[in-house]
Amino acid sequence: MTNPAARAPIKLLIVDDHPIVLHSLVSLLTTYGPPVQVVAQARGAEEALVLAEQSQPDIVLTDLRMHPTSGITLIERLSARQPGIRYVVFTASTQEEHMLQAFDAGAAGFVVKESEVEVIVQAIEAVMGGSTHYPAGLMRALERRQQQPSLTAREAEVLALVAQGLTSKEIARFLGIDFRTVDAHRANIRQRFHLDSSAALLRFAMENRKN
Repeated sequence: MTNPAARAPIKLLIVDDHPIVLHSLVSLLTTYGPPVQVVAQARGAEEALVLAEQSQPDIVLTDLRMHPTSGITLIERLSARQPGIRYVVFTASTQEEHMLQAFDAGAAGFVVKESEVEVIVQAIEAVMGGSTHYPAGLMRALERRQQQPSLTAREAEVLALVAQGLTSKEIARFLGIDFRTVDAHRANIRQRFHLDSSAALLRFAMENRKN
């Protein structure tokens, strides 16, 4: 059996804009030792972009809700610069929207801040090994998204304008089409997503609009 200490260390860059959280993470993972080696720490996304180039980490362990640049933006920008890096999100948020955003950005692991250090290391090892480490809530959200019916391009346009509170006639003028065509698109969306009223359609549109 291979001695964990004999394996090549997993080089880790830790990013969090809360100094106490950052210090605690660095201390915990440094004390834990192999297979993790903390090679750099950053108090924000901009600093992380610089340190990633200098330290060449295998894994970036990052918070999501940082200011002024979020962890999502960090993952997107760093992935373009250094595509070999893998990502584990470490956050207090368990909202499905945030988890899905992390997944879409390229995060392969997701750990809540209440987790024990062993869970954090498990996530890092799984991601380093080419696997994933997702909580049950994210897995359920991904399953629902895969099962959800899709919209046509025109329906997506109509839905986005519905979310802005526009009427069918206003949408028709904006898109340069007949308002009856807009009504048909609205009816199709309601039928496909089992929305029983115009109010339900509006709620659905607002919940699914792009930020």
